[in-house]
Amino acid sequence: MEIKRTFDPSSDTKARVVAAATRLFAEKGMEKVALRELTSAAGVNLAAVNYHFGTKEALCEAVLDSLAERVNARRLANLGQVLDEARRAGRRPALPAILDTFIAPYLDDDASATDGAVLVQLLIKDRVSPSDMTARIIRKHFDPLARAYIAAFALACPNVAPDDFYWRYMLTYNTVILTASDRDASRIATMSMGRLDGADRPALRQALADYLAAAIGAPSRTPPG
Repeated sequence: MEIKRTFDPSSDTKARVVAAATRLFAEKGMEKVALRELTSAAGVNLAAVNYHFGTKEALCEAVLDSLAERVNARRLANLGQVLDEARRAGRRPALPAILDTFIAPYLDDDASATDGAVLVQLLIKDRVSPSDMTARIIRKHFDPLARAYIAAFALACPNVAPDDFYWRYMLTYNTVILTASDRDASRIATMSMGRLDGADRPALRQALADYLAAAIGAPSRTPPG
């Protein structure tokens, strides 16, 4: 009789390396983590990393591929819930609720914040120094995501011409990524003379959703035909 092996992430070498890399990349940035530091954190030797991944770039791609798949699946599930609730209620979905599902992975305060922090690095890297690796991740995981959100925006905003949603999605994407990558929490406190706290993530998340909802939902110059 064939005995099936049960996959145990806690003891699987490859999974341990990916988990350690995810944590270190979130803390220090992908470029600043040395392989020896990573192997020490994962409790494996360098030969194991070379065996499973070959190069550090291949390891980065494995980490990012896993993260993007996991984060975007959760994001699309939450988006689906927003759309289903609106459909059952016989109304258009609320644009701020749609946007919150898009923003949440980058500004969550829970354990998933590590995933969001690493993904932001990927997306910034693709903007500043694109490579074949970042292009593959974007094409595989973020292009389908864009189409899903553009379709959701169209359901929420009947006064917007279809072609405008592509521009507005790209502007939304860039705004969210830049905001999530900003580590200077003191700037808003300085500008508001201490009334606002840049480290208040729920407030930032709400402000970002409100700002983007106003921009995305603004009627088109040319009415939909």
